[in-house]
Amino acid sequence: MASDRPRSPLLEDAGIALAAGAVWFGAIALLTTSEIWNPRWLSAYWWTGAWIVVALALRRVAPGPLFWITVVGYPLVQRTGLQSYFVVLPLMVVAFAATRAGAVQPALAAITGAASSAALLFVGGFVPLTGGLTWFGRPWFSGSPSEVVTLAALVGGSAVLGTVIRRLDLTTQSLRESNAELRALHAMRARQAVAAERTRIARELHDVVAHHLTAIVVRAQAADRVAAHQPAAPSEAVRWIAQEGGTALTAMRSVVRVLRDDAPAPAVPAPSLHAVVATADRMRAAGHTVDLTLPAEPRSLAPEIELAVVRIVQEGLTNVLLHSRAETSVVVVDDAGTHVDVTVRDPGPARPAGPDEGGGHGIAGMRERVEALGGSFAAGPDGDGWVVHARLGGAAS
Repeated sequence: MASDRPRSPLLEDAGIALAAGAVWFGAIALLTTSEIWNPRWLSAYWWTGAWIVVALALRRVAPGPLFWITVVGYPLVQRTGLQSYFVVLPLMVVAFAATRAGAVQPALAAITGAASSAALLFVGGFVPLTGGLTWFGRPWFSGSPSEVVTLAALVGGSAVLGTVIRRLDLTTQSLRESNAELRALHAMRARQAVAAERTRIARELHDVVAHHLTAIVVRAQAADRVAAHQPAAPSEAVRWIAQEGGTALTAMRSVVRVLRDDAPAPAVPAPSLHAVVATADRMRAAGHTVDLTLPAEPRSLAPEIELAVVRIVQEGLTNVLLHSRAETSVVVVDDAGTHVDVTVRDPGPARPAGPDEGGGHGIAGMRERVEALGGSFAAGPDGDGWVVHARLGGAAS
């Protein structure tokens, strides 16, 4: 099975270096057999090729030490003068490698590299030839100003090129990391949006379905209690339950339909304050008295405000039926112009909690709905009873 471990840079660069050395020395061997190339000092090209091989092999694993060893040591072995501009290739390679890796400052690499290239123009001293070190006498300068400038430009240009490529690499890496962060942020926001939408739909289903089903259960229990004394009560309750069940099913379908991509939901008006009256009538039909107070001259509010008012009244009355023995409730919707106050209060006492009753989501759902609209919400004991109060912004539609 193939290994996923990354290959060592030294092994990769050694392969490139050996290939380059084979080409270099093969070309020299081939040219020396011809009559068109007769260099004065063949050793200069052998040293150049050997140093190129070493420079290419170590350019990534030790670019800093390689640079300093080359700028100091390479001119010491090239003591026969500038045979051709090819002999400056090792200095160009190490200058490029050092600045690309960030091992040497670009200006320092350019200056020291240029000085080292100028040292190649000195002839004499101990010259390493194939037969060993040979003394050529006191070193002397054999170059011209143009050659100095050309060599400095070649080495300095290599250092600049390495710097440019390094900056491009760093920019690419930064962009890659930024792109990864943006993708992660986008995925997180997508998950948050999905979670928020799921919460909204769950809250809407809870407020709609729980209200209708609670009324149905209460009406059925009431009919069962009086059935012995009022024989017609069960039949009336069944007819009412059937109608109320159909209403609940229609409301649930309107909420669930938004989840289906292949069944676009029709434009259904959002519940208005008139739905509060229907809610109170539904509770009365279930056997619970509701004292409802609405604004004398109701104005048209923003749809989300009116929907919140309806859902708070529905959930508040549902909680009364589930958790209180009270036979009456008080619902007050007050439009103060700048805000709308919604209050649902029952005198109690509280109904004992059953063994299967756990913490519901009604209070939390109402609080989330109100706070999402920038309002305030409070719910708690009120004497022997319970009170729910919400204040919503009163923006007109």
